[in-house]
Amino acid sequence: MRRLYLLLPLVSLSAARAQAPPPTPGPPHTILVRGTAEQELEPDKLDLLLTYRFSDNVKESGRTQEQEQGVQQVLKQAGIAPEKLVLEDLSASGYGGFSKTANANVALVKVYRLTLNNPKVLNDLIPRLVQTGADNLRVVNLQSAQLEATQLAVAGRAAANARQKAQTAVKLAGGQPAGVVAMVEMLPHVPGPD
Repeated sequence: MRRLYLLLPLVSLSAARAQAPPPTPGPPHTILVRGTAEQELEPDKLDLLLTYRFSDNVKESGRTQEQEQGVQQVLKQAGIAPEKLVLEDLSASGYGGFSKTANANVALVKVYRLTLNNPKVLNDLIPRLVQTGADNLRVVNLQSAQLEATQLAVAGRAAANARQKAQTAVKLAGGQPAGVVAMVEMLPHVPGPD
């Protein structure tokens, strides 16, 4: 949501003031109004982070290879090129006793980044990826080629909304709005780097 603050001077048209001597110049009377406008924008590209966690005896388990083959099969069925999936992060740690050299138990975490140029497949894709064993899926890095044009259009609608509110308030006060004294754009707070 975009918010636009406009500060407009008030010009009084009362007949009593027209007959009085002109006042000494001073700061203009102002009114502060806030215009708002919002619009949803569908991304045309996004990244999906898939996290897989394993706690296995790695000497006896091929789970990580099976899981990766399952993910590749899901992508193939969805028509997504295999190079769109990359290993983003891998961490492993031993546990279960004092001797890590003799112990084969490992906690393994793999994070993949899947780039989607067609986010509309996401609703169908998510359940299938969860069925491959994904513990966590997170959408990041949403992008749209229409972002700048949409921001300008929304800012224009917010300014028009503010001007309409100012005109209504000034009319009720018996005056007319003059030019804009100041304009400040307030963007919504977006938490996190993504």
